[in-house]
Amino acid sequence: MARFQAIWSIVSILNVQRSSVGRNTYLILILLYVGLAFFFSNFSPQAQIVSLWPSAGVALAGCLIYGKRFLPVILLGSLLFNSVNYFWHHGELGLQVVLTSGVIALGSMTQAWANERILRRRRINILDAPSYAQVVGFIGIALISCLISAVVGNAALSFGQSTESTQVYLNNVLVWWIGDFLGVILVTPLLLAMFIRQPTKTIWFRQLKSLSIPLFTLITVFQMMQQYIEDAVVAKTENNFELTSEALENTLKEHMSSYINALNRLGSRLAQADEIDQQVFAEYSQPYLDEFPGFLAITWNIVIDQDSVAAFEKHAQLEVDPAFKIKGEPLLPTDPLVVVEYIQPFRNNNPALGFNVFSDESRKQSLLQARVTREDTATDIIELVQAKNDKQGFLIFSPVVQQVDPGGSSLGGLESLKGFVVGVFLVSEILNNTQIRQRLDYIDLYVYENDNPADRVFGNAAIMKDIAAGVGLNHQFDMGFANHQWTFNLHLSTSEVTALQVGDSLNFLLAEVLFGSLSVLIVLSSFGYHERLSRLVSLRTDELKQANAELEHFAFHDALTGLPNRRLFLDRVEHALALCRRNSSTAALLYMDLNGFKAVNDSLGHEVGDQLLKAVSQRFSRVLRDSDTLARLGGDEFTLLLPGSPSDDDVTAIVKKLTASLIDPFELAGTQIELSNSIGVAFFPQDGANRVELIAAADIAMYAAKKNAETLCFYSAELKTNQGLQGERDLAT
Repeated sequence: MARFQAIWSIVSILNVQRSSVGRNTYLILILLYVGLAFFFSNFSPQAQIVSLWPSAGVALAGCLIYGKRFLPVILLGSLLFNSVNYFWHHGELGLQVVLTSGVIALGSMTQAWANERILRRRRINILDAPSYAQVVGFIGIALISCLISAVVGNAALSFGQSTESTQVYLNNVLVWWIGDFLGVILVTPLLLAMFIRQPTKTIWFRQLKSLSIPLFTLITVFQMMQQYIEDAVVAKTENNFELTSEALENTLKEHMSSYINALNRLGSRLAQADEIDQQVFAEYSQPYLDEFPGFLAITWNIVIDQDSVAAFEKHAQLEVDPAFKIKGEPLLPTDPLVVVEYIQPFRNNNPALGFNVFSDESRKQSLLQARVTREDTATDIIELVQAKNDKQGFLIFSPVVQQVDPGGSSLGGLESLKGFVVGVFLVSEILNNTQIRQRLDYIDLYVYENDNPADRVFGNAAIMKDIAAGVGLNHQFDMGFANHQWTFNLHLSTSEVTALQVGDSLNFLLAEVLFGSLSVLIVLSSFGYHERLSRLVSLRTDELKQANAELEHFAFHDALTGLPNRRLFLDRVEHALALCRRNSSTAALLYMDLNGFKAVNDSLGHEVGDQLLKAVSQRFSRVLRDSDTLARLGGDEFTLLLPGSPSDDDVTAIVKKLTASLIDPFELAGTQIELSNSIGVAFFPQDGANRVELIAAADIAMYAAKKNAETLCFYSAELKTNQGLQGERDLAT
């Protein structure tokens, strides 16, 4: 239990709170936050939506290091990046852009602060030897928190853009979310390991090796993988668009050809009919009207000369409609009339009966061309009054002849020309059928005629600006039919291109999230395990050092009083005598005994005796110099070594201090104990030439003082006895 308490004590000391790092680190984090935003935005088609966004990790690292002081950096840095980036790409900067950038910045700031608050509340510190559960918590909190900026930022970008689909919005949110998440779990630990101030350089280098290097490698690998995938996705998108465009081109050509063929088949049947009346025309034309929705109407236009107008009107009033009347004066006195005699469906189209198509110059030219080339000929785009919504339409004139006269040059002179089958077409019905809509899907279409983009046939002309600027993906082709030409322009906008690329990348991005989370889990968990192991080893080493120090202390010090013991005292005596010989100096050795100590032991017990010895040693130590060596040899015997050539007066002064320290009684076990001491003194070298002789001389002097009931006795040759010699031998051994 004590070991683990010590471990947690070290952990608490190393626990990283808002460490006091320098201003240089603050400036570096600012530059990293803004600089990495501009750098990594270059790797994505949408600058704000990037699949790896290290700036989110920088923001969290800054909050973990500096707390609230880093929030202004996130707000202003994000606002600066988004505004400058928009201006760089669009060349303008309005209030709406600044407001949008501000909302995105608020989302980024809120995300970083929420992430930091939750980590602190959950007491998760990824540098503090994190456990497996703490690493999982760090990843999970990052995953949840990073949704804040993704939702807020995409909502700001999508505001007012009604054309953006829900799927595109959700894809953008997902990519933004993934980018911030990977940025947080990869970059935040890396920066903390680099910039958090540690107690020692050893710990800092260990963190750098265990965290920064692996995480930086992961970031590099992820970015390389993403760049490869994005390049492949871009190529795939362009290839798919080209294939789709070519397939759509073939479909449109086949579709238009089917209408021309239908009109020709109807003309062939009418050419073979002995007589064309309303019933025959309705019977022949109705199947084509049912099959081809692009036919708004089909008419039979008979060719008559101007002299036959009255007779024809009378005939038509009887056979077709009592209100039948020819409308449209001939352009020239010699021009024939090409009159609408029958029309299907009749309802809503009957006002066209009797109209002389040859009375309009442009249609006259189309009719002449159809007759001369003997091919179907279309008019330019006209506005059809019959249509309800999109009224863009055109007519195709198909000549119906009984025999071909190649030498003919005018309509009136050709008896073989029975008339014209005219198809009235609605462009929207032709180009907006189910098959074409399925192929177009997200592709914009604009069609114009006569090589003039202003001559609209179908679609939104606004895409021509993007096509001219080379924005997005474009495919153009011409289609000729019925002696006419249309130019088709297929365009995929930048937003749709990005949406497709994001959609194609989603599987990879999801796999990247799983791989990234697993990699970070392994790196941080391994770091935490090794960090805990290192701390445990360090703690154990400290314990062993402390134990060795204690053993060494016990080997050379008295266990009761803490004073040097016999072994250490003898060693110091040898060392002091060697210095005296070298310096030709002297030293004094005092041998002390406590008078009355045995009576205390016998009457109050050994425990009180031990307390008394400790108290005596403390009083002695307080009156001595640091250079003096006081030792307890055992029992109530103390020795004192005085180096530095002390005189008799010096020794006497010290003895008085030692004796005076014992004047006040000792309060132990509720009893006042009075002690005195007997001290014998011997000098080196006159009283002893070596350690053995010097200690024996001091011992003899102490016994003499004790025998004479004196406090102090200096050694002299007369005091030397056999008893003294025997005592020294016992002491030396």
